[in-house]
Amino acid sequence: MNGQITKEDLEDNPLFWYVYISCFRAYDDKNEINIGEALKTLNIDEVELHKWEKEFFTENASEEDIRFIGGKLNEDIFFHIEFQECETVFYINDIYIGNLGGHFEAWFFTWEELLAFQKYDFLFLLLLPMAGIERHQISEAQKYVTDQLKTIPKFEDNAEYISYCIINGIIINGHFFNQNDVGIVNNQNHSIRNIEKYPRYADDVTKLNYALKKFIQSQ
Repeated sequence: MNGQITKEDLEDNPLFWYVYISCFRAYDDKNEINIGEALKTLNIDEVELHKWEKEFFTENASEEDIRFIGGKLNEDIFFHIEFQECETVFYINDIYIGNLGGHFEAWFFTWEELLAFQKYDFLFLLLLPMAGIERHQISEAQKYVTDQLKTIPKFEDNAEYISYCIINGIIINGHFFNQNDVGIVNNQNHSIRNIEKYPRYADDVTKLNYALKKFIQSQ
């Protein structure tokens, strides 16, 4: 079995996006519920959802069968995302940038960097949980994510609410800033761009900063 999935597997597939977004660190702070509860407003058939999820996450899958999507975007950037039942792992240029799981790490991309991926099918939404939104960007980000969610069947009527929950989970404490000889970093816990706390990632962050800067300029 080949674990690779394609954009055709994601297109018009609310079951994938329901399962994927349910892994986000997202929540409704007003009603004090997590994203799993919030997604129930979509009224997805739970029997159908469970059947699809069981088929997608093949039980006892070998390393070769792990579900993933990836590809080369240009000469500077290629991506790889692995979908496992309890963890989603993200790579840019074969460099680990974070994961959604028990020992999560996120808040990697700036809002400007994330927007640079928008012209590639579904990549904005796929990379969204790895973004860090600064407080002055919240309104813009909520509107943009809402518009993206409205393109997914069954999400249309509740896109604004689900967007609100998602943005809650990716707001960064503080902000991104430039550091000499490294590039963009932050001081957010559980972010590999926080090289003060996680110095082992400094070389990787430097390489990715260079590649992302060129990527943005090419868009």
